[in-house]
Amino acid sequence: MPILSTVTGSFTAGRRASAFNTAPPWAPTDLGINLRIWLNPSDTSTTTYQPGSNALTSITDSSGNTTGGQPHVININNTPQQGTEDNKQIVVFDHSSNEYLSTGAVAIASQGNHWAIFAGTITTPNNSKDSIWSFDTTESPARDYAISSGSSSQFDGELDLDGLSTNRISSTAGNLIEFTAQTPIQPNTNFMLLCYFDKSHGEIGVRINGSNAFTPETDYDNHLKTTAGMNIFRNRGSQSYGGKMFEFITAQGQPGTGGGDKTYIEQAEGYIAHKWGMTSLLPAGHPYKNSAP
Repeated sequence: MPILSTVTGSFTAGRRASAFNTAPPWAPTDLGINLRIWLNPSDTSTTTYQPGSNALTSITDSSGNTTGGQPHVININNTPQQGTEDNKQIVVFDHSSNEYLSTGAVAIASQGNHWAIFAGTITTPNNSKDSIWSFDTTESPARDYAISSGSSSQFDGELDLDGLSTNRISSTAGNLIEFTAQTPIQPNTNFMLLCYFDKSHGEIGVRINGSNAFTPETDYDNHLKTTAGMNIFRNRGSQSYGGKMFEFITAQGQPGTGGGDKTYIEQAEGYIAHKWGMTSLLPAGHPYKNSAP
């Protein structure tokens, strides 16, 4: 009896159907409760726009998870616009119009373990603290971070850490870690950027298009605070930036299965690369260079 294969969409003999079975493609929801925020405007059911102006009026967190039993509310400042990339819906933020997204306090880290990935483009910065995203906590001491330009003319890149004088996230790194590779990130050019804090393994890192932006910092003294407010295209001092957001994912937990493993963040990079046509940007040795996770 012929059976329709859900993988190929074609009919095949019943006794051979199992040979075509494959695992379902990885999705951020596979992270379960560790998925804390997922902004996915390509899922048009998660966004609404003002008729006529195409201004974003609402965007829903696709994670399905909550903080204190309440869904995460995504605040929209001014009028980010609907856009299109690779025949999918995205959100465009004008640098000069103070447009950004934000939340209240969201659980973003578990025992100091956290990672987040952004896919999109940026505009040319005009301030060294122009940030792609930031997390800003009201907990004390205020251990949080931002992904910032580091230059007022091009995105050289830096991981901005806490401004404390003692009990810092990293005593060795201090205020920031400058990117030393994969930059400057060119304006209006597709890229993905991932940041991780692996307290269980003692490592802090940033990856651009699947490759390290600096040698990972192994001095991770004091963990990120458990809860923080999220900002897309805004720094911790309320200064806005601009560009296009294809997708943004935040997770609590280690970047992999433990002991320095990077499975989860590699899966996220592979998912983004294959979804948004960025596979050519991944390094040759990336496990999902040629096939999606």
